[in-house]
Amino acid sequence: MSGKTETSRTGRRVMRALPTLCALLLVGEIIIHRHAYFALEATPLFFALFGGVAACLVVGGSMLMSRLITRAPDYYGGDDDA
Repeated sequence: MSGKTETSRTGRRVMRALPTLCALLLVGEIIIHRHAYFALEATPLFFALFGGVAACLVVGGSMLMSRLITRAPDYYGGDDDA
């Protein structure tokens, strides 16, 4: 068996396991009672939503920063031999 076949088989297993794990954690989040200090923490799925929004903000911020600090493709190159 080649390495590529084994890797793709493992990747498929992981991609099938992740949604199952997420669903189980979602059910656990709803069922298990939390002892929260603040009312917002007691909201069901607060931490899942907070994490999702934070991840989107990080990705969006990185895309914005890359547009601001990326140089033009021909910045270092040039045909001007002075």
